[in-house]
Amino acid sequence: MQFSDVVGQKQVIKKLKYFSTNEKVPHALLFSGAEGVGKLTTALAFSQYINCEKPSAEDSCNTCSSCHKYSQIIHPDLHFVFPIHKGNKTHVVCDDFIQEWRDFLLLSTYFISSQWYEQIAEDRGQPIIYADEALEIIKKLSVKNYEAKFKVIIIYQPEKMHIATANKLLKVLEEPPPSTLFILISSQPELLLTTIISRCQIVKFPIVDDISLINYLKNKYPQYNEQEIIQSVLLANGSVPNAIQVLEENEKIKIYFDLYVKMARLAYEIKNKITKTEELLKLVYDINQLSKENQKAFLIYSLRLSRDNFIFNTNLKSLIS
Repeated sequence: MQFSDVVGQKQVIKKLKYFSTNEKVPHALLFSGAEGVGKLTTALAFSQYINCEKPSAEDSCNTCSSCHKYSQIIHPDLHFVFPIHKGNKTHVVCDDFIQEWRDFLLLSTYFISSQWYEQIAEDRGQPIIYADEALEIIKKLSVKNYEAKFKVIIIYQPEKMHIATANKLLKVLEEPPPSTLFILISSQPELLLTTIISRCQIVKFPIVDDISLINYLKNKYPQYNEQEIIQSVLLANGSVPNAIQVLEENEKIKIYFDLYVKMARLAYEIKNKITKTEELLKLVYDINQLSKENQKAFLIYSLRLSRDNFIFNTNLKSLIS
């Protein structure tokens, strides 16, 4: 994984490169931001970069032995902690599911947590990071690095840690062994213990800007036309997996657009005191027929379209993002 694989997030990448080039890599980083904005992708790209045998100023080489292992997510000094579901087992740790996790990431590092939960739990319960995981991490830290400059521990959704896990990790987060980097990836950092947050340097991820997201979708999905891609970005709210999901469900966009046009026309006619009771009731009925999630998506789409139309018509096109 390279920085070039990250969609947008130029300021975040610039900050991480500064850490590396100035040899100021913190021992613990907390990547916070909404789901689908590239926190995990960036964590993998940064880990590969700081362990690359011949990095450039811009990116890792992606050809050396270390980069090759990172690209396959099999580097011996790269470790993962993530929510799992143990089912009927009494003792389980993340390494028991590491192959499923690697296969999942090799498909795409841009995903939302529910997609992982669906695969690992199959609606049998809420995945968490169990207390046994803390001892597993401490055991891994007790062994010296195999070959990399930095041993990297990526904790995906640390807010899902059992309280016992979180408490046991406080010591190693404060004073980890030399050449160790923790990267915590959280979409709900407010749920973390304040003592954990205080031990990390926070890196905040904004939503992905529309231009970067449009360019990414154009390259990855050339079978869709530009209008379809722009419509999907309008609904994505800066999330790559949301944009992909909307793009693949393009028929919904057409429904939202038709409803929005009807709503706008009715609003104009009612403003001009033209009675449209039947049409208004029909519109309300059609919207009510949508699922709750689709109603929410339609409202987000309508707000965004109204905003952009307003800005466009007031000659502030540069603000449309």
